[in-house]
Amino acid sequence: MAIGTDDAVDKFGTQDVVSAGGGTSAVLDAAYSVTADAAAWTNDDDAEFASFVLKFQYPSGTIVADGIHLFARLMNIDGTNDEPVPDANFEEHQLGSFIPDTGLAALTDTYISLGYDVELPNMYSSQVYEFYLKNDSGVTLTAGWTLKITPKAKGPAA
Repeated sequence: MAIGTDDAVDKFGTQDVVSAGGGTSAVLDAAYSVTADAAAWTNDDDAEFASFVLKFQYPSGTIVADGIHLFARLMNIDGTNDEPVPDANFEEHQLGSFIPDTGLAALTDTYISLGYDVELPNMYSSQVYEFYLKNDSGVTLTAGWTLKITPKAKGPAA
């Protein structure tokens, strides 16, 4: 069956890096990434959904199945006032979890997607976000990790 004109298809925006400086800080096990590693991203497409890719390495140890959790922080929600930075007391917008292979070799670049699209919590047109990781993998993510986002929407086929 061919996709016909005006049938709904996925539309993809440009993939953007949303980790400042390539994740210059390591993320210890049971810890959150820091604000210095979060690059503000503006949803200028007003996309309802997005996909994410994480590139990381770890120095040694055994990865456990709890994964690496992704959080969104909404910026400028009341004028220039922002939500709090995610921490153990504020995990408002958990978007999903990256579940790495527990048999990974240390110090090898690993790329993993969430494996599904997430709904973006838009509060206004061109919503601004910061994205944070909580590392519950059992090992330290070394500095140099990278988080990328690709905005997605449904639209008519040409």
